[in-house]
Amino acid sequence: MKIRISLWWILFLPFMILSHMGKTLLFLFLMLSIHEVAHMMVARYFHYPIRSIIIYPFGLCAQMPTMGMGSVWQEMAIVAAGPLTHLLFPCFFAWLNACHLLSSAYTDYLCYLNTSILIFNLLPIYPLDGGRLVQSFYHLFFRYRTAQHLTYLTSLINLTMLFHYRIITTASAWLVMGFLLFQIVMCWKNIAYDRIVFYHYRRDHPPKGRLRANRKEDLFRANTNMMKSKHGWMLEDEWLRAYFHDAMPTHREPIVL
Repeated sequence: MKIRISLWWILFLPFMILSHMGKTLLFLFLMLSIHEVAHMMVARYFHYPIRSIIIYPFGLCAQMPTMGMGSVWQEMAIVAAGPLTHLLFPCFFAWLNACHLLSSAYTDYLCYLNTSILIFNLLPIYPLDGGRLVQSFYHLFFRYRTAQHLTYLTSLINLTMLFHYRIITTASAWLVMGFLLFQIVMCWKNIAYDRIVFYHYRRDHPPKGRLRANRKEDLFRANTNMMKSKHGWMLEDEWLRAYFHDAMPTHREPIVL
């Protein structure tokens, strides 16, 4: 696992030093970092690999290459762990206030900031945690490609509603919304590639879910698929071997996760 420091620190450090928001930015960094550490701890408990950790000015970011391909229920737990940490921060701030390390007014401000982060993070917009929970919910009922399409469509609708009803007003929030829109569009364009990566993962990591009959050429992520083919019914692993034998050139290297 690699740990990298983002180049954004070059721009951020002078602002942090020259502004009067140093203490607030430090608390923000701690809150978002602990949020990400909670994701990582649960991910490691379920044996999800963490490729690298990037230290950004506003917290940590863990890159987990197999997220979105494993057990739906396990990934719901991984995603939910982050937002749950924000329920503990008010108690921590109150303790600092009781120790006379924070004023009452500043404690209230940090609690307001913490609540704002929690609400924003739970918006059903991918790749926020709320959007990832919606994605996992769709994967419980729909095939992989359909679930991905529904995730990004739901995210675009919710993003459009934020713009239409002018819920977002500040310049920084508009910048974040623009970034989210870019992420959704790029993910939508990559659905076909992501599905192939998912199939490679399933071939190497056979699922343990309930057996489900499947008459279309796409997998239910939450189940072990019994696939209907021109040769009759076959189990998912046999279908995947036939799929890659037919769909992939023999000289192509397999995708390594």
